Parts: sequence; C-alpha cells; structure tokens
Amino acid sequence: MGYVLICYGVVDAILSISFGPVVRKLGRAPVYTFGALINISIIITMFFWRPNADTPIVFFIIAGCWGAADAVWQTQINCTIT
Repeated sequence: MGYVLICYGVVDAILSISFGPVVRKLGRAPVYTFGALINISIIITMFFWRPNADTPIVFFIIAGCWGAADAVWQTQINCTIT
C-alpha cells in the first residue's frame, strides 16, 4: 500500500509542476478536460474492477492516473481562485 501511495504522490507532484507551462501554452480548458476525463475513467474503472494480487501493476496505474487528475484539480482550482 505504501508504494502505491508513493506512486500517487510522485505523479501528483511532477504533474503539478508540469501543468504551469502547459496552461500557458494551451489554456485552462484543455487541462480541465484532461483532468475530468482521467477522473471519470478512473472512477468507472474502480467501479467495475476486481482487485487481484496477481496483477499489482494495476494498482500503480490507477494510483498514477488518480494523481494526474488530482494534480489538475489542486493546481488549476487554486490558480482560478486567486
């Protein structure tokens, strides 16, 4: 469980830094859309997915994608408010 959360945190931190230049180049709407699509797809995946200890990589993929979506929400919502 700890390694999965580390994966989430690392992806979240890296993409939080990376979204600044992306927003300057593309604007906020594509970044919000990207975050929403990832978030919706991960929620649907977790709704239907049955965890299996034989495929641990799936845990890391889901955590990484959730970290990517969280990076969008944490950075862009804060920038929009201030």
